[in-house]
Amino acid sequence: MKEGVHAFYNYEYDRALELLSMARQEHPDHPGVHFIWAAAAWTKSLAYDPVDTTHKVLEKVLADVTPIYDALVIKYPLDPYYRLYQGSAIGLTARVSLAQKRWLTTLIRAYRGFVIITDVAEENPGLMDGRLPVGIVEYYSGMANTLLQWTVKLYGLNASTESGLNQMALAADNSDWAWVEANGILSFLYLWVENDPVLAAKHSRKVVETFPNNYYYNIMLLEATIKNGKLEAARELIEYLITTAENLTPRQREWYLPYLEYETALLMFEKQEYGLALTHVQETINNYSGELDVILGFAYLLQGQIQDLTGDRAGAKTSYKSCLDLDNFSSAMSSANQYLNRPFSTH
Repeated sequence: MKEGVHAFYNYEYDRALELLSMARQEHPDHPGVHFIWAAAAWTKSLAYDPVDTTHKVLEKVLADVTPIYDALVIKYPLDPYYRLYQGSAIGLTARVSLAQKRWLTTLIRAYRGFVIITDVAEENPGLMDGRLPVGIVEYYSGMANTLLQWTVKLYGLNASTESGLNQMALAADNSDWAWVEANGILSFLYLWVENDPVLAAKHSRKVVETFPNNYYYNIMLLEATIKNGKLEAARELIEYLITTAENLTPRQREWYLPYLEYETALLMFEKQEYGLALTHVQETINNYSGELDVILGFAYLLQGQIQDLTGDRAGAKTSYKSCLDLDNFSSAMSSANQYLNRPFSTH
């Protein structure tokens, strides 16, 4: 099964699904195979299909595997892995509503899985794979309202972003199966929410070294490299990503090339080549088609910063407002609000 996991993280979708489908038939009682197969099917859809279709695929495959886990939990009541994957499958249904910014639905769906996972984690503190979903819940609740924080605390967890990050780091370093997702999520959070490019580089490099064909992981490593001031290394990585973009599916090119334009704009910005930076960031904004709008928010923010530095204060305000209109959870929101009231300056 590990060969199938490696294949789907490395964008070998047909091979991954073939291996995982075979594993489901040969080892139907394996606790992780059904969940990982569902994730692989969804990942393939992300590579080929429009966003609405990917949501339908995810909901369909989770509807397939959820009753299987219900039966396996009854069959193996003493094995915590079955309940862990049961809760994870239920909780993953929240991924669709999260992308659609349906916050209440996200909370309800995530909570159903959370109840199962937290019970497993409490009973089995040494189960490192369980640290990732617990960490996600703690992190999300630390950012959310007091009612959710109170609910999480009832289960003996810390409703704090710091505790959530620590839990996910344990999974990233020690788990059997969850380490890839844990490192990917931590890369995302340290880049675009926590603004810690040093830790973002640590986690993104780990997954890039294992899955060098994963374009998204390379994009995160690229941004961390730029933000850590390693501009020549960033330039070389951009050239590599331009070359390897021909290996992407058409949908992936629609999705990731605007990301690459943003990273190129960020590099030009760091080199104080503001005209080039503005051209590239506008390419990002005009062609953006990602499922989540986090990088779009940073693109609007960067456009505003460039406009401030080049004397276009009215344009900068419009860019910052466009960023704030996205109303996502990234650190771009607080920065845009700050520069809307006071112009961005490098001094």
